[in-house]
Amino acid sequence: MPTGYTAKLMEEGQSFNDFILGCARAFGACVTMRDDSSDKPIPEKFEPTDYHVKKIEEAKALLSTLQNMTNDEKIRFGENKKSEEVVSSEAWLEKRQVENSRLAGMESQVKAWTPPTPDHKGLKDFMLQQISISKNGGEYIQEEIRKAKAKAPMSYYIQTVSDANRDINYHTEENKKEIERVNSRNEWLRQLRNSI
Repeated sequence: MPTGYTAKLMEEGQSFNDFILGCARAFGACVTMRDDSSDKPIPEKFEPTDYHVKKIEEAKALLSTLQNMTNDEKIRFGENKKSEEVVSSEAWLEKRQVENSRLAGMESQVKAWTPPTPDHKGLKDFMLQQISISKNGGEYIQEEIRKAKAKAPMSYYIQTVSDANRDINYHTEENKKEIERVNSRNEWLRQLRNSI
């Protein structure tokens, strides 16, 4: 029975070079292509993604905006962030409460159900176990809401500046790693091509 790598060879015949390049999709530099169509050619050279570069640009733009704010703008910014966090946390808590209510309703029904045979008791126990492990505790969310309400607006501003700086450093380092990985993949591919 042919595999995704031997189907063309078995059905139509295939050159050694095409076969080895097709199989290379499962290894090293080409592993990200393993799920691509077998007709998609392996590129001569891989290029780094621009994901980290875009994230660096976004963080720098945000940082610039934040640093150019007046004190009043910084406070308004912090008040808006605080409001967003409180609203988001309250919505999260409400959603968890609705989910818990649904679970409680189902738990009552399951507890009231009489399994038709002793062989079905395991099913009832399993359903109750699944409900039990799915219940959401609201204490953590309530504590987060309390903390958010107590936090000063300038703390939100300062945290956002800190986050932007962290993002710049993180994505700069990750972009460097991405370039190194791509260079290594390209070298692996160059060596493979030179061998065939």
